[in-house]
Amino acid sequence: MEVVALPDAAAFLRDAGALLGNDPAANNLALGIAQRLVDRPGAYDEAFFWTAVHDGEVVGAALVTPPYPAVLADPLDDGAVPAIVAALTEARPELPGVTANEPWASRFADAWTAATGAPWRLALGQGVFVLTSLEPSRPTAGAPRPATEQDRSLLTAWFHAFEREALQATIRDEGFADRDLSARLDHGNTAGLTIWDDEGTPVSLTGWSRIPGGARIGPVYTPPEHRGRGYASNLVAHVSAEMLSGGAEACFLYTDLGNPTSNAIYRRLGYEQIAESSMIGFGDA
Repeated sequence: MEVVALPDAAAFLRDAGALLGNDPAANNLALGIAQRLVDRPGAYDEAFFWTAVHDGEVVGAALVTPPYPAVLADPLDDGAVPAIVAALTEARPELPGVTANEPWASRFADAWTAATGAPWRLALGQGVFVLTSLEPSRPTAGAPRPATEQDRSLLTAWFHAFEREALQATIRDEGFADRDLSARLDHGNTAGLTIWDDEGTPVSLTGWSRIPGGARIGPVYTPPEHRGRGYASNLVAHVSAEMLSGGAEACFLYTDLGNPTSNAIYRRLGYEQIAESSMIGFGDA
């Protein structure tokens, strides 16, 4: 098993494309990050990519965008995980953790601990959901509209509120939210933000991005004072319908497995959980 370091996201999508496309729903995080870097090279300060090759076939793939954990795609060969771990212990010994679907996340973490002695802990458990056929949502007051530059101050506050609430257990790049917001407001057709507006008041937000094999939905955020009224479910339904009608084969999103309310909402829309993703941290908490 040979592990090959790749120069950029375009090379990663080229070489690992068949592996990632084998199950784009399961691999939507790796696909999304790589596609974002192809569309917007400044999305992350740094990015590193690897493939594991056996008998001329790419059977494993991983990427790292510091300071975030590594992202591991679902491998086609069990031997890809220890091979990638061996490569990363040399190339990125300061790696803070890994995000991957189970059982691969735990296997990567066990191999990392065996190689480095660093303990591991579960930081965040998420469900990976896919939608191919949308169910109608219960109507609510208001309507969707595209976010614009005039919404920037509100969106900035909401992005940071989402990070504090939903991603509090994870490592964050303090500048990422602002860079991501700027990229999504550039009026391109590869990614964007949509707001649910009720009588002139913005009450909910979701993002979207087109990737190979479908579209990623998220983040989804509704301020506490506006929750329980169906705003987020109607907004996600609207954006998902737009993605599907616009050519996406499927929509993908992540949910916090510790939040049964959001999981139930997405299931009612037709989203089905196809994997459990673990974000694992290395070292002492």
